[in-house]
Amino acid sequence: MLDVGCGRGAVLFPVAESVGQSGEVLGIDLSEEMVKYTAGDARDRGLRQVRTAVMNGQAPDYPAGRFDAVIGGFSVFIWTHGSTELKPYRTLLRPGGRFAASAPSFFPTATGKWGFLPEDVHDLLLPHMTEPKNGAAYDCPFTNIHNNWLVTPEAVGATLTGAGFVAVEVREEDLLITVDSGAQWVEWTRSHGMRRLWDRLSEQEGKELADEVARRLDALRGADGIITLPTPIVYMRSRTPQD
Repeated sequence: MLDVGCGRGAVLFPVAESVGQSGEVLGIDLSEEMVKYTAGDARDRGLRQVRTAVMNGQAPDYPAGRFDAVIGGFSVFIWTHGSTELKPYRTLLRPGGRFAASAPSFFPTATGKWGFLPEDVHDLLLPHMTEPKNGAAYDCPFTNIHNNWLVTPEAVGATLTGAGFVAVEVREEDLLITVDSGAQWVEWTRSHGMRRLWDRLSEQEGKELADEVARRLDALRGADGIITLPTPIVYMRSRTPQD
């Protein structure tokens, strides 16, 4: 099994435990630091079936038909714009091999907004994620938020089918993210792909935006003092043809 963009092992380790010592799980990531620490964590956990490597997830350097399964937890969507970017993973799989991935949901909510952003701060953050700044194109799927491969279940399915996969399944589920404060949620967004939003802003712009986002989210605090934010995630899985 190949985990593309394995990071610190959030998906890699549970899969390794499920396949057992007789299996083989390879995790690749562009970050040398992540690969180093993840390899150390695997040793500490006694997961001898895990190997890690620094490698470009867009073009894994493995022979065709090498794997029974390829997975990407919140990774492959970052550079995927259509079927073309998913075809390398089909090539890596044996006949009947499985491809599975997760991504933020672009499916519109009942109010027509993108559910991955809390509705109360949607208007604040969306422009910074989708609009060019200072005339420069923003190289991210968010740029074309209403017309990309994650905008509907049908679009996701067509993209996977176009890459040569069959038996496609797509579903959306809410992940309940809980934070103690709006400021904590802001800090969380700086720890993953959304940090690109903050990187585009000047120090003053970033501070003013972060303060307003935190203020609005703090107003959602429940009686227990916790802020709960339902966050929709898209899960997809498919197979390669048997012949």
